[in-house]
This record gives sequence, structure tokens and C-alpha cells, in this order.
Amino acid sequence: MKSLYIALGFLTIIPLPLNREVRPMDMGRSMACFPLAGAIIGGILAGMSAVLSIVLPRSVADFILIAALALITGGLHLDGLADTFDGLYGGKTREEALAIMKDSRVGAIGVVSLIFVIILKYITLLSVPAGLKYTALVVMPALSRWSMVLAAYLSGYARPTGGTGRDFIETVSPMSLLIATAFALITGIGGLEWKGGLIILWIGGLTIIWVIYFHRRLGGVTGDTLGAINEVNEAMVLLFILGMEMA
Repeated sequence: MKSLYIALGFLTIIPLPLNREVRPMDMGRSMACFPLAGAIIGGILAGMSAVLSIVLPRSVADFILIAALALITGGLHLDGLADTFDGLYGGKTREEALAIMKDSRVGAIGVVSLIFVIILKYITLLSVPAGLKYTALVVMPALSRWSMVLAAYLSGYARPTGGTGRDFIETVSPMSLLIATAFALITGIGGLEWKGGLIILWIGGLTIIWVIYFHRRLGGVTGDTLGAINEVNEAMVLLFILGMEMA
């Protein structure tokens, strides 16, 4: 329960009691529960969808759901997305890119990346067949947060000094990845059967590509880049669900 509390405390704004001291090792262990925390977030969104669909048109309800997702997570990963793209496009060297990512200000490229990803998530959610909507709302945040665990496990920390994501990235263990993958498989295959397995392979492959790129560009990953991976992969999960239904 401590690992789940830490995961929910980091990934959401949900207030949870945690009386014991949190050590760096606990942060890595908590990543085992990232997909479960994502599924809980998805469950909240699915419950909201059931209520909103009674009183609002789907186009309005789905917009509120995307906004609610940002609010539930405190905009943490969206901030990482903007900082990451600002750094990648604004910094010529690794050091410059990391310095820009550390800056609290958001540049033009960061704003564009936010707009693009948010609109893509909204349009794809709106286009998902009604019969799959609740499943998509649960699978999307669960698998995207699993991808954060995979990226953290496959990478080193890019900054020479500490940051928000350092304790997660440097202490995540093979067991944490194994448990997180089990949660992801249960959620994905349980919700979408064999298609869920294909989506996990798709997201895993995309995540590995991200990891390789960040390693070459930045020398590893940071908390910001993990947030960017999460945001992009949320959109990719919805896009893949939609594509498989349209095929």
C-alpha cells in the first residue's frame, strides 16, 4: 500500500495519508504501481464519463474529460512535455537543452507541443466508438504510465545534479518493472483482449525509440522527459485503439 500511496501521491493531486518516511528506494519501488495508479485515474474518468453522458453531448463531455485528466494529475506531465520540447528544440548542446528544460518559463515550441498533444487526445477520444470508450479511458493512463516505468528502467539520469525524477530513475528495479508490466498486461488484455497485447507492444516499441533518442540527445532521461513520454503515449494508446477499430 505504501508503494501505491507514493505512486498516487506523485502522479495525482489525490491527498493520501503516508505516515512513514519516504526513502529514495521507496520511489523506485512505487513505480511498480504506476500502471495501477493510471488505471485508478482511468476509473475516475470513466465514472465521470458515465455521469456527463447523461447531461451533455459527447463532444462537450470528452473535452471535460481531457481537462479533468490534466487537473487530476496537476498538469505534472504536461509541464514535462512542454519543458522537454523547449529544451530539445532550443538547445544546441546537451547542456543547453537540459538548462532550458530546467527553466520554469514555457517557450513557443513548448506551447505548440501542448496544443498538439491535447487536441490529438481529444479528437481520438471523441472518435473512439462508444462501446469502447470506458475501456479506452482506463487503458490509456495505465499503459502510458507503464511506459514511464520502462523508460526509467532502460535509462540513466541525464543531469549531473539531482532533480525530481532522479530517485525514480536511479532506484527502479527489475522487479518493479516486472510487476508494472503485469499490471499493464492485466489492464490491456483484460480490457481489449489480444488487441491490448498489441497495444502494449506498440507502446513499448515507441518508448524504446524515445529512450534511444534521449540517450543520444541528452545522455539519459529526466523527470521532464518521462512526463513527455507519458503524454505522447496517452495519445498513442487512443490512436492505436481507434486505428484498430477502423481497420
